[in-house]
Amino acid sequence: MATGYTKFFMPLSRVKDKEFLSRPMGCRGVGFSFVRYKPGEGAAYVHRHKVQEEVFITLQGSGTIILDGKRIAMPEGTVIRVSPKVYRALGNDSNKDVIYLVLGAVPPKKFPLGGRTLLGDGIPNREKVPRWKKW
Repeated sequence: MATGYTKFFMPLSRVKDKEFLSRPMGCRGVGFSFVRYKPGEGAAYVHRHKVQEEVFITLQGSGTIILDGKRIAMPEGTVIRVSPKVYRALGNDSNKDVIYLVLGAVPPKKFPLGGRTLLGDGIPNREKVPRWKKW
């Protein structure tokens, strides 16, 4: 019987080149991967999409993204959303490895919550409030 969730462990030290995790995780509407670029490495070409937007997050190091020909620095902690029609290329202009988390999803036909959430179809249960450990 399926559990309804999948758990995977991927420490950043194990990320080599590109780690595509959507299929191993059983995802059907979200694509994501970890990408490591060594100094001077990056995408061999720019690309864009028909409908898929992407989000790029710098997890470690300081990288660079090129968006419609404009070079943008991505220090650790940077989050950039890119609309489908924008040409993009991800890389590393620094002298240390950089690790990114890359996310993509196909938009649903309707956004019932006005785009406040990824797919806009969340159903909250405000009666169940989690208790968190207080430090």
